[in-house]
Amino acid sequence: MHLALGLVTLGALQCLTNVASAEEPDAPSIRAESADDHPRRVFSLTMSPLHLFLPVVELTGEARVADKLGIAGIAGAGKVSDDSASGTKLTAGVWELGAQVRYYLFGDFRHGMQLGAELLYMHLSSSELAVSGAGVAVGPFAGYKIITDIGFTFDAQLGVEYVAARAETNDLARKASDHSFIPLLNLNVGWSF
Repeated sequence: MHLALGLVTLGALQCLTNVASAEEPDAPSIRAESADDHPRRVFSLTMSPLHLFLPVVELTGEARVADKLGIAGIAGAGKVSDDSASGTKLTAGVWELGAQVRYYLFGDFRHGMQLGAELLYMHLSSSELAVSGAGVAVGPFAGYKIITDIGFTFDAQLGVEYVAARAETNDLARKASDHSFIPLLNLNVGWSF
């Protein structure tokens, strides 16, 4: 009953709009906003402000493959430090490489909700401790991206990742490995071109 009433109402509104347009040819037309009203962006370059607290610089570049599909590359480098129980500060160099595929379920590359998957490789090494480690993370996410007309871009993602990691001393005398599930949280800001 409600569906039929809604359809009749929509039909009546369409007829009234057609009649009003025919009677007043000089009246401005009201139309829905389209993608043509905004600059077409084909590449987004963003960074993660949260990683700067480590400090690590992480950049993500996303290319538009189609209006609803994007492919992203991730690169990062920096140093992480930790105060140990003995009072010494331990520092390790870190770098990471990764990729994402994003499908825009609602909206498109410019402004919409995305579903996707991430694959990320990270490597850590410390000359102080003579150890190195590496890990691979893979998992799905849901997110949202907004590109303003001037190009400012905000991108947020939340998901879960499976992580497999290993560490070893430089002389290979000791090795360890671990795997677990961790939350995926990306909050990036940047610019789109």
